[in-house]
Amino acid sequence: MIRSYKLYLMLLGSSIFFLLCQNQSSITCFVSNVSSSAAAAVAASATADDSLALGQGRGAVAADGEISFAEKIRSRSLNFKDIPLKLDRSSSTSAATSSSALTSTSTSTTTASTTSTTTTTAKPLSAPSANSIDEAMYRFPVDTALLPPLYIITPTYRRPEQIPELTRLGYTLKHVQNVLWIVVEDSENCTDSVRHLLDEIGVPYVQITAPMPAKYRKQKIKPRGVSNRNRALQWIRANATEGVLYFADDDNTYNLRLFEQLRWVRKVAMFPVGLISKFQVSSPIVKNGTITGFYDGWVGGRKYALDMAGFAVSVKFLHSRPHAQMPYKPGYEEDGFLRTLEPFTFSEVDLLASNCTEILTWHTQARKNSPAPALDRKKYAGTNLLRLTSWLV
Repeated sequence: MIRSYKLYLMLLGSSIFFLLCQNQSSITCFVSNVSSSAAAAVAASATADDSLALGQGRGAVAADGEISFAEKIRSRSLNFKDIPLKLDRSSSTSAATSSSALTSTSTSTTTASTTSTTTTTAKPLSAPSANSIDEAMYRFPVDTALLPPLYIITPTYRRPEQIPELTRLGYTLKHVQNVLWIVVEDSENCTDSVRHLLDEIGVPYVQITAPMPAKYRKQKIKPRGVSNRNRALQWIRANATEGVLYFADDDNTYNLRLFEQLRWVRKVAMFPVGLISKFQVSSPIVKNGTITGFYDGWVGGRKYALDMAGFAVSVKFLHSRPHAQMPYKPGYEEDGFLRTLEPFTFSEVDLLASNCTEILTWHTQARKNSPAPALDRKKYAGTNLLRLTSWLV
């Protein structure tokens, strides 16, 4: 009886020991998972705190008093030597994340008696998987030795098609690296609708105004966009030393390949524009790699019979021609501006778009729309139509 009892106790003890050994690995795994989860939570919290510390506010200043990258853009200091940016191609993912946090949105507004200015830099885009360039390349400005900047000048004025056409151009520029969009309104003040759109799109931009002089508003054919472009040239002379400027009207459509070709312009570049005049194209005539003339539906005695979207200029070259500007002469704006950049020869002109054999920009002007009729606010009180009218002209 006693022997059977001892045998029973031994079997029971062996069973318990076996069960404990069998579940030891599961218990160990469970404890390990709990520890890992806790560590991950602590790390995530620390990362979030770091990101907030780096990106809080607009134009935040570091604790040691050094002005952040965002603040330098906010203050419109675009001297590349002042930008504390060094590209480290071997940097880790965490370092790239910290760099991107430093590019938090910054905005500055300056109001003068005749012009108002807003400067903003947006968060960088995510680099394409096929592109090995560091994420820091999407900042503005970037060291010019790594990626020459593009200054895209867009004159605009209030009309029914304004917001749709700026939207189209803005989301095109969103795919372009190291670009600053200079949007110049023919207005006394920067309009909220344009500013809100630019903020929403997220492309680094400068919003300024340059109303057309009153004496030209009385003309039957107005020199539209001239004051805007001259104001942008003035801004570039004061703020930029490197890169390329390009007049990109908001009523055109652009192939992204054009922008990458523009970066390396030495002095002046020329290329075809589609859907222009009765010929449906405006272009330099190129033979054996040399310009022999211009093909355009209207020449009118112009030496440079080009469309506004058919040429670009180096910022350095612009600085060497301090008096270059666009004339208030309808139909001769392009020719007049290029003449003020002289002297330069056709052999010095960079022929883009595969030696002017491709069309990378098209004049796809939207159909002109009449202003919207006034809404019966009494009839439609309390409906969505009241807010929709704020989008219309």
